[in-house]
Amino acid sequence: MDQSVLTGYDWGSPLRSYPLINLERPYKATGASDLQRIHDLSQFAKAGYLQLTIVVASFLVIVRYLLHRPYSKVFRPEGNASAISLPSEICSQLLRAASLAFVTVAAIQDGGKWTDVAVLAYAFILGVLRLIIDLEWRHVALHHINFVLSGSLLILAIGELLPYIDADHTENMSSMMIGGVSTLAAAVFVALATRREWIPPSLDLDISEKISAREPSPEETCSWLEYYVTYEWLTPLMLRGMRRQMTLEELPKLPWYDEPLLLLSRVQEARRKGKSTIWTLLHFLPKELVTMSCWITSCFVLEMVAPFAMYKLLGYLSNPEGSSFRPWVWLILLFIGPLSRSVCFQQYIFTSTRLVVRVKAALTQELYYKAMGSMELDDEVFAEIAATGKEREKNQQGTTSTGRLANLMGADIDAITRGRDIVLVVFGVTSGSIVSLIGLYALLDWSALVGIATMILLSPLPVLIARRMVGIQRDMKRIQDSRISVISEYLASIRAIKYFAWEDAILNRVNEIRLGEQKKIWRLNMLFIALNQLTEAIPTLSLVLIFTLQVLVRKEPLTADIAFTSITLVRTLRRNLSMASNMSRGFTAAGVSIRRLDRYFSNATPLRPHPIGELQINNATFRRNPKASFALKDISIDFVEGGLNVVTGQSGSGKSTLLMSILGETILEEGTITCPKDIAYASQSPWLQNETIRENILFNSPFEQARYDRVIDACGLPIDFNEFPERDGTEVGENGASLSGGQKSRVALARALYSKASVILLDDVFSALDSKTSALLWQEAFCGDLLKGRTVVLVTQQPWIAPQADLTITLENGLIKNVEQNLGVVRKSVTLNEILVDEGNVDVTAEAAATHSTETNGTSTNGKNTNGDIKSAEDKRRDEVTQEALKTGQTARLQFFQYMRLFGNPLYAMLAITMSILSTASFVGTGLWIAVWVDAYGEDDAYSVAFYLGIYALWSFSDILFNGLTYIAYENGGWFAARTLHTTFMKAVMSVPLSWYKVTPVGRIVNRFSRDMDSIDTALTGMLRLCLEMLTRLCFQIIAVGSVLPVFMIPAAACCSVGIFCGELYTRTAVAVKRLVSSSQSPLFAQFADSLAGLPVIRARANMPQIFGDQLADKLRVFNQASEAQFNCNRWVALKIDMMTTLVTVAAGAIAVSKAGIVAAGLVGFSLTNATTLSQMIIMFVRAGNELEIELQSFHRVREYAAVEPEEKPDEYKSIGEYSDDSDSEPAMPKNWPRTGEVEFRNVTIKYDLDGPEILKNINLKFAAGERIAVVGRTGSGKSTLVLSLLRFTNIVSGQIIFDGVDITKFPRRKLREALTIIPQEAVLFNGDVKSNLDPTGKVPAETLEKALQYCSGIASFQFHENRDRTQNGHGQTNGVANTYSDELQTDIGINLSTPVKPRGENFSHGQRQVLSLCRALVRKSKLMLLDEATASMDYETDQGIQEVLRKELNEHGRDRTLVTIAHRLKTIIDYDRVVVMSAGSVLETGSPKELYDAKGQFYDMMKHSGEFEDLEEFLSTKV
Repeated sequence: MDQSVLTGYDWGSPLRSYPLINLERPYKATGASDLQRIHDLSQFAKAGYLQLTIVVASFLVIVRYLLHRPYSKVFRPEGNASAISLPSEICSQLLRAASLAFVTVAAIQDGGKWTDVAVLAYAFILGVLRLIIDLEWRHVALHHINFVLSGSLLILAIGELLPYIDADHTENMSSMMIGGVSTLAAAVFVALATRREWIPPSLDLDISEKISAREPSPEETCSWLEYYVTYEWLTPLMLRGMRRQMTLEELPKLPWYDEPLLLLSRVQEARRKGKSTIWTLLHFLPKELVTMSCWITSCFVLEMVAPFAMYKLLGYLSNPEGSSFRPWVWLILLFIGPLSRSVCFQQYIFTSTRLVVRVKAALTQELYYKAMGSMELDDEVFAEIAATGKEREKNQQGTTSTGRLANLMGADIDAITRGRDIVLVVFGVTSGSIVSLIGLYALLDWSALVGIATMILLSPLPVLIARRMVGIQRDMKRIQDSRISVISEYLASIRAIKYFAWEDAILNRVNEIRLGEQKKIWRLNMLFIALNQLTEAIPTLSLVLIFTLQVLVRKEPLTADIAFTSITLVRTLRRNLSMASNMSRGFTAAGVSIRRLDRYFSNATPLRPHPIGELQINNATFRRNPKASFALKDISIDFVEGGLNVVTGQSGSGKSTLLMSILGETILEEGTITCPKDIAYASQSPWLQNETIRENILFNSPFEQARYDRVIDACGLPIDFNEFPERDGTEVGENGASLSGGQKSRVALARALYSKASVILLDDVFSALDSKTSALLWQEAFCGDLLKGRTVVLVTQQPWIAPQADLTITLENGLIKNVEQNLGVVRKSVTLNEILVDEGNVDVTAEAAATHSTETNGTSTNGKNTNGDIKSAEDKRRDEVTQEALKTGQTARLQFFQYMRLFGNPLYAMLAITMSILSTASFVGTGLWIAVWVDAYGEDDAYSVAFYLGIYALWSFSDILFNGLTYIAYENGGWFAARTLHTTFMKAVMSVPLSWYKVTPVGRIVNRFSRDMDSIDTALTGMLRLCLEMLTRLCFQIIAVGSVLPVFMIPAAACCSVGIFCGELYTRTAVAVKRLVSSSQSPLFAQFADSLAGLPVIRARANMPQIFGDQLADKLRVFNQASEAQFNCNRWVALKIDMMTTLVTVAAGAIAVSKAGIVAAGLVGFSLTNATTLSQMIIMFVRAGNELEIELQSFHRVREYAAVEPEEKPDEYKSIGEYSDDSDSEPAMPKNWPRTGEVEFRNVTIKYDLDGPEILKNINLKFAAGERIAVVGRTGSGKSTLVLSLLRFTNIVSGQIIFDGVDITKFPRRKLREALTIIPQEAVLFNGDVKSNLDPTGKVPAETLEKALQYCSGIASFQFHENRDRTQNGHGQTNGVANTYSDELQTDIGINLSTPVKPRGENFSHGQRQVLSLCRALVRKSKLMLLDEATASMDYETDQGIQEVLRKELNEHGRDRTLVTIAHRLKTIIDYDRVVVMSAGSVLETGSPKELYDAKGQFYDMMKHSGEFEDLEEFLSTKV
């Protein structure tokens, strides 16, 4: 196992080579030429040319700056600019003056050296002039002072101190010069340690004006020493993290140059220059990429300083008298070399992680703005994004736009950032490998060339494997897209899945996709292992070949210096190749993701805004896309400005598509259209944000109390507010989950009314409302002056509205059938009986009631509040992030045992650990055998070369073999663990009660399915393997060091103690910060999903996309802040640990020098090497353990949701008298249950939460088998609760519900739901085909499915799609929310079982989706059928068609099937057998429609308000 793997985890240790040790070869003194060059360099430094060059260069730059600076900025207010630190300034001035004085006296005493005086005098004068009160000049002058002082110190050190490394140099430095150098060094140190002065961004002319000056972040004001070396500005954060849980407010502020809006403007400018994503990134990040290249190249070059110093030090120990150099020189190099390498490497990582933050913020916003300004892409384009060649012809699993874009935003942008280490491979690995190759040639002559040639010849093999990995990576990405998409789709429709008890079918489908993904992951893992082992085997084979040539062909002895030096250099090469191969997976993934982004950006079609003017359409033809079959043709409408324009027509005629066309969401093929810029739109299926009711209504508009009160009164919302504990401060939940259908519709309408848009588009807003609420809304909103002067386009099926409209447009099959003007019409309200408008007649819906038991933060608000005292969005967002982070709790230190238990078998976990031990033993054994071989030369026992060479080759290849087997053991175990976790997780989220989804956003769940599962799939197993291997190697090293020379254990123990303390400090903070990072990511996913679902609503309003973009920037600001803190914590601990490792090496070297001549040099070298390696192993183990604990957060987060309490408890039905699925249990379920649809409510009281209010009270009802029952009542009166109770989505606190003679609480919910069928108000269709939607379980015969379709073929919505050109089943209707319309399907055959269904049924009209929902109900042949306002948004013909099918179905099956219908449209149920009128959770009256009409009660009143009273009265009067 190689240390190089650590680089993939942001650590700083892997670039350390093994020291070169020389056990026997006599040390050769450095030649006189080397010393002469040193003395020549010293004389040149004293000559004064360098000093003058520094002064002149600085002076010229200052003059140029003064001539070109913008003086208009000089007197600009400095805002929050930091003032001069008086103590530091005084100290600096005194030290500069002292050094000038000392050097001046030294120049007078010794003669000459006046150039040194001139440099220091220049610096002193600049220091005085710097005090002029001008912030920008102050800053520039300080840079020049520090540059001059540093250069002067370096020159003085070369001139005065460098000669002292010569062991024969005896000249003493004058005391004045010593004082001058000392004070100058102190001045430089103070300059490095002094906190920097902060320039507000407003003083930088290049800064975006969007970013205002504010308080600086710690990294902007910390000293250069803290910034580059110690990272001490993070220590307060680390100490806070050790003491308690971390919150967002305690993290360091975000630097102004990482502001999301600034990054957006930069990446947009780069996109204009670069076009493709790769060139965009190069234009976006040139400074970062160049800086990274410089740091990593320096790192790999400085890496060779420590081995060189160790080599020289051991040479000195072999022959102290013959050395020309003083030994402390090598000790200094042992300190400076590794420390410099560490600083360079950590700065490379610091810059690269900052690049990660910037790329994520920039590309996320760019994707968001692109989606916000583009039409939705065709599925075919997305199918081709990751597929090439023949793969495009395969039947791909469809994906949703939300899932696709969420994956681009999450996984693909992550993959692109992981490709950043290509800079390390191209610059660092290349330079390090070149140095190693040169060293090998210098040591081994032509035999090294043979080994190098072997490596070069074998190098194409890894390339071929890497190319194969690209294809598999692409396939895996495509399957991952599908998995995230279907999971997102199913979770968004979890209510429908539970209605139909389809959990098992959904699980099977997801598991099938997951299995395909895991097959690709397994192949990718195996190729990765092959690639890794091949890259390790090639250098090992080359080394064996080199040693063979050296000892058998060249007949050279394998001496210690050659052997260990060669091993070190080849191990460096091996590590470099291993790093390249390890990172190749990231590069291939990045390449795939970049192409996916390019494909998206190049194929996204920008929205073309219509010309601004009055709302008017002339001879226009609209189509979803060039391939779409349905079109609105020859549309010419001159809308009445400031009037009510009503659009009617049968379901599927194109009404919603007309509104979409006005909004610019379709393609205008011909004709013209003009419309205002600002339009308010309320869609057919209401779209609401996951915010409070008030924030939804305001929709980012200013709060005006009078206007707000008027709007909510007009929409009848105050009555609903009375039932919410926080009134209009109540969170609506995802997709408005906390509100009923009517409440969602009225909140969406209130949002449109509250806006000041001149045009309002309303898509069937009356469909979800009962007749009384509709009458109230009509009176308050449409008959008053609330809409005065505003053009309203209303799509509706209400027959009484069209005669009162200024203009009525009737559509049929995409054409205008009729346009009727009613100029001068006066709108009158429907008769309202004020006495019967009962404010208590309201019900708390399932979701609203749940809020009673939910803890709420902040001030309780209501619609009448005089101030908008709701928590700011910023505060709420930070609260949500912090709360989610705190909810996940502490991660157990030894939680990886629980993870390994998922490997499949406890014995398998033990096997994996055993393989780690064998791998480590083979690695250590290889080095041990070399030592035995080398020592044998000294004992005249090395002439059996073949024996030693053969054993060495055996050790080497066993190392590779065991290493590969270890990889396989862990990858196989991790694969099983990931499979088990995903299956358990998916099963858990399918099994939880619906109430769990009220408090758990789907975005948060999807985040764990995508990002956290990705971590478990790819990263966690590798980290576990690394950690255990570090532990086993640590044990081996301790045994080696302790058995040879215990004296080195003292510095090693000190180092390890400090390292472990720092590691513990880091772990506690890093785990807390990682939680905040993960939690702050969920709101990003949530906003993406939220915005994509409501694109037409958002884009209709002027400037609203920009407002949403700014909100995304706010969320990104939080995420960037947490991410930078996490990355910087890694730098803090890495530098601390590297400094300790460096000190231990120096201490070991110092002890070795003190033992010179006492202990044999070989033994000292052996112990020194092992002690140094031991300290590294301990530190690496600490880091690996810390990083493992952080990575285990993903395991913890997934397992947390996988362990949520299910809706159905396993032992819930074990008590006597209750039924079970177990055939052996007593009593068993009646055979063939249910036989009839008879239902009885016996004194039933219902609650949603056991500690919440009573929703239904003392309900006593009996529905006979074969009856058709209608349940009516005001919105929120308890109708839906009655139906949900039959499905057991509520708590029955008293009484019984008897279904066919069995108490429904006595057997599992799944069995009950399988026995019932509900047609919900929102028809839910899933991606696939019609067959899979009618029967996801696949158990129903195809003949039954086809028969159900034939039953429905006569319904109006379906009739349009048979035997018509270009007008088949894929119709232009939409739910009005998801930017989705019709698409092409079969041409002449109508809807059949193989007809494709897009996500959410986007390619079907609203009416068609409901008819398919009816077919789904017919297929189940349930004895009890429930309709929950399923036909509310239908035209009358379609509604009648559905009712006729239901009537026919009931009559054909022996009249044993009961139908219970919730309806607002009384015409739908006027011929039913019985009507139940509900009010405030109680049954108000029940009887046949004729009986209730004659009683002149609540039902009669509802008839009066229906707008169809005469028709209803005529029907009842003629009914026998």
